[in-house]
Amino acid sequence: MMKFFRKHRKAVSPVIAVMLLVAVAVAAVGAYFIWFRSFQTQTQKGVQEASSGALGTGLQVVSLSDDGSVYYVVVKNTLSSGDLIFTGAKVNPPGTGNDLNSTYSTTIRIQPGKSVTYRLVPQYPLATGTSRTFLLEANSATVVTTVTYADS
Repeated sequence: MMKFFRKHRKAVSPVIAVMLLVAVAVAAVGAYFIWFRSFQTQTQKGVQEASSGALGTGLQVVSLSDDGSVYYVVVKNTLSSGDLIFTGAKVNPPGTGNDLNSTYSTTIRIQPGKSVTYRLVPQYPLATGTSRTFLLEANSATVVTTVTYADS
């Protein structure tokens, strides 16, 4: 029976064995983390799409920016059919007034799948870093959406 256990046979050092086990464990945790993040992102996108459809909003804010005195908002009609007419914009917290003095035309229709840029002229000075929540309305407030933006 002693022949089976040879005294001179080379084996892996215990230090090397522990290092290999730790490396395998770290690799497994890393792979799990990557999988979990991708799963979480997919689930989050699915929930956003489902909630957007459930809420029935057809107005999507593509981008919002400012040049120091005027806001530029790009809105998109995400409905599958039916035009939208941009009818209003309100901001909270307001400067001196809640309604924005806007230079948009209420006769411009946003066709399904199309985007339009509007200039929103506030009656207050923009302050860098100030966070504001905008309420954007279409079709006389039957379609609304909100977006938060920090003045730049």
